[in-house]
Amino acid sequence: MQSTTFFKTLAGGLCLAASAGSFADSFTGKTNAVCAAVSVIACTDKMECMQGNAHTFDMPAFMFIDVRKNTVRTVADAGESASSEIKTKEITENSVILQGYENHRGWTLAIDRTDGSLNLSSTGPELNFMISGNCTAL
Repeated sequence: MQSTTFFKTLAGGLCLAASAGSFADSFTGKTNAVCAAVSVIACTDKMECMQGNAHTFDMPAFMFIDVRKNTVRTVADAGESASSEIKTKEITENSVILQGYENHRGWTLAIDRTDGSLNLSSTGPELNFMISGNCTAL
């Protein structure tokens, strides 16, 4: 990957508008999905925080969850793409929880199966992200 960490790309990839209603009807955690960010909060290790959307943090627009390839993939506006392997996946009655790590950062993505709401966090040296949004099955 280029100069940005995968997670920055992953976090930004959540900017595609998605419909939560169709998500609840068809997502089982066994189908692909696309997600959209509603809010992004980034905090430094000095506890300085900033809130905005993915564009506020110069992040790409799309995030795709590919369950067959076991990856999360983003595509930036310039056409660059990045992906991260899903290391663990847990499907419960209420949630789909995905976890991985890339470029010295750990990430956890939790999707509510009833309404498609998304909570994503990433921790690492110097900068941490918290993201809320929505997903829809493809």
